[in-house]
Amino acid sequence: MKDIDEGNFKNNWERTYEENQQLDPDSDARIRAGIERKIKKGNKFTKLYWVAAAVVISGIGIIFYTSPSPDVVGHTQRQYYSSIDFTKRINLPDGSNIILEPHSSVELAPDFGKSDRKIIFTGKATFDIAKDKARPFRINAKDFTVQVLGTKFFLDQTSGQEKVELFEGKVKINHQGKITYLLPNESWNKNTEKKVQTYLAANVKRNFSFEDENFENIINELEGIYNIRIDYPQKYAHKKIQGSFSGNLDEILSALCYPFNLKAEKKSNNQILLK
Repeated sequence: MKDIDEGNFKNNWERTYEENQQLDPDSDARIRAGIERKIKKGNKFTKLYWVAAAVVISGIGIIFYTSPSPDVVGHTQRQYYSSIDFTKRINLPDGSNIILEPHSSVELAPDFGKSDRKIIFTGKATFDIAKDKARPFRINAKDFTVQVLGTKFFLDQTSGQEKVELFEGKVKINHQGKITYLLPNESWNKNTEKKVQTYLAANVKRNFSFEDENFENIINELEGIYNIRIDYPQKYAHKKIQGSFSGNLDEILSALCYPFNLKAEKKSNNQILLK
């Protein structure tokens, strides 16, 4: 802004006054006295910035226009994704990929990617999270949270089905203050009626050793470890099993069923029928 010339300012005021003879004597005297005081201040007065010197004299009104404050910053827009009726793949700014199942959604925090990576998630999805040790990936899944550094897993947040299945890496789950860590091929399930547990995926191999154990007890142990329901003819419930076995769920069941000529039939992802 250029300094205002004192003489020009006074001349402009007087010219404006002559063209608009509508001031009452008291106002006129008051304004002129103010101008004289400002002029006597010399250089101090020339420092006064006028964005627009608009003097409206009809009654009297003096309007000063100022530019917006430079401290005003626009609001950060939230990023929101949803899948509606179809599966949808989304790519996040950090390089992570999420495959949303129908009727699922993801909302990124306004500061996503700064100190950490927070999102709000509803529904079902498979996550493939870009590795970044400095910025943990945190998922708010309603009544439990999942924290990862870089991994691949499946998350079901829907009511009554809350679970996490880990494929690669490591995740940390916080449910009502209780912390659970999952390793590859482990899963976590939140059941409102039972204690929260972790389970092995069906393709994970394990060693089992039984010493004259009832067939019924062995099946119950497998159901608890793999989070699956196994139905079988009750006439075999108290048959004794002895020996050591190694393999995944299908291989273990095949070995257990061989003496009784039973075969395993998969009815669903969570149910197997021995017949």
